Amino acid sequence: MLNFLLWICVLIVLSVLWMVIKKIVKKQRYVERLKRYQAPEKLANISAQSAGQNDSITHVVDEYEQQLFDDVASMFCEQHYEVSTLDEAKALQAEILRKMPVTCKTQIRALDLDEYSIYWNFYEQSLEYYMGRYGVFYAHVDRLGTEHKREITKAPIE
Repeated sequence: MLNFLLWICVLIVLSVLWMVIKKIVKKQRYVERLKRYQAPEKLANISAQSAGQNDSITHVVDEYEQQLFDDVASMFCEQHYEVSTLDEAKALQAEILRKMPVTCKTQIRALDLDEYSIYWNFYEQSLEYYMGRYGVFYAHVDRLGTEHKREITKAPIE
């Protein structure tokens, strides 16, 4: 009988240990996934970076991913989005991010006077959407380094 109780205790300890390990692994995966989708860290002074650091980092990027980013950005710029709340900005950010390449990073900023800025980045390419009280502004840098801008201005509210 004592042997049976010891085996039950060992099984209970092993099952509790299994649950704890499972939760730790799940949390680590969540943190890794969260880090993947966050915008790159801003440096205090970009000009302080040495040219040697930039040359040492090389990324192999498929051309179809660059083309995909440009296509999604051009389709985004052709459409007219109105964002008035932070929730709408987050929904728009998530909708466009789903269409972008996997390694695309994004950042959203809520500015004063209910103005919002959403920024998507894919290596050397970028797309920025700014919704302010004077209008909507789009800026897109394509894979060739050409900058495309579009403005839709509103009459000032008096």
